[in-house]
Amino acid sequence: MAQWHLDELRGALERRGWRVTAELPGDDYKISGTWELRRSGDPCILLIDFDGLDDMRVLPLHRRYACRTRSTEHSLYFHRRREAGSQPCAHWRQKLSRFIEAISERTAV
Repeated sequence: MAQWHLDELRGALERRGWRVTAELPGDDYKISGTWELRRSGDPCILLIDFDGLDDMRVLPLHRRYACRTRSTEHSLYFHRRREAGSQPCAHWRQKLSRFIEAISERTAV
C-alpha cells in the first residue's frame, strides 16, 4: 500500500510511548521488513513484521499489505485510503486503534 500506512502506524505507536529503534530487513520469503520497538522503562522488545508474500517474490516494504506482532495473533491489514470521515477511513482508524491497544496491553509492565 502507501507510505501513509507506515506514517499513521508509527504515529499511533509513538503516542503510546513506543519508539522504532531499528528497521530490520525481511526474510526474502514472506516478510518485507521488521520494526523493532521499545518503550522507555519497559524491558520488552516488540517486533512488528510487515507481510509481503507474493506469488514469485517478497514485496518491498513500501508495497506490503499487512503487519503483525511477532509471536502473537495481533495483525493489521492496510486498507485503501478514502476521504476523511468516510466509512473505509473510519474503519482503518478503528482497526489501527484496536491493534495498538492490543499490543500495548500485552506488553504493559
